[in-house]
Amino acid sequence: MNTPMLSVCLITYNHENYIRQAIESVLMQKVDFDWELIIADDCSTDRTRAIVLEYKEKHPDFIKLILQEKNVGPAKNWLDLIEAPKSKYIAYFEGDDYWLDPLKLQKQVHFLENNQEYNLCHSDVNIIDQYGLVKENTSMKLWNYKNDHLDYQFSIFYPIAFSCTAVFRNINIGNKLQKKITSGDWMLWILLTLKGNAKFINEKLAVYRTGVGVSNNTIWHKNFGYRTLFLLNQLSFHISFKKNCWLLRGAIYFFLIYISRILNITLIAKTANKFNFKTTKIMIKKN
Repeated sequence: MNTPMLSVCLITYNHENYIRQAIESVLMQKVDFDWELIIADDCSTDRTRAIVLEYKEKHPDFIKLILQEKNVGPAKNWLDLIEAPKSKYIAYFEGDDYWLDPLKLQKQVHFLENNQEYNLCHSDVNIIDQYGLVKENTSMKLWNYKNDHLDYQFSIFYPIAFSCTAVFRNINIGNKLQKKITSGDWMLWILLTLKGNAKFINEKLAVYRTGVGVSNNTIWHKNFGYRTLFLLNQLSFHISFKKNCWLLRGAIYFFLIYISRILNITLIAKTANKFNFKTTKIMIKKN
């Protein structure tokens, strides 16, 4: 089999009530390129793995599996999954989410193929709770009111995309991802937007489900510390002075939050939030 144009990366753990809908939303896609589905199961304790194996048996050439022999945690399972594809593009989502539009992948790959300056293409989303009820739509981010693309400045401070909506270029950035940071997609968006733009499609192409995820018991003050180190590690002579300044700005913000949590000093957190607020005003004014 030739190297596929796109790999769909589906991560799952204890999603027996939702995984069929997720996989079926992949199978309904209509595309004119070679593609594959890679599913990473983190040693689920319910029937998730049995369901995944059932689909693998039905589609042996299309579906590839990463089956953890023991529970390795969401971060390690995510890294194993995101580093597996050899394809040009990756579409990533979780086993409790699903796609709405059968042309989702076709639209996004077509855009990226014709716009080389973009590394990420994402969309609007429906948000539902564990009972399937649609929640108030909060997916329209502030910057999307003024422009349909965004860059690294936004991705440093905000979750710029719902992962279930995203298709992005596979630009071999796995070795720059840090295992200790819990929000892996935050790192991914930064690395992608440091090298290109991100396109927002104002259509609801996917569904994001809240209230059913598995907690990883994050100690959040440590996570802010890891974010600081991650941003500092991206400083480089190979990128522009402006990008280095924004990375340093983000590192200062997360370091202040980290210190405020460690020392339990509210004043430091307020200073950090004012700093972030001023940064947001700069970005909104710019756009």
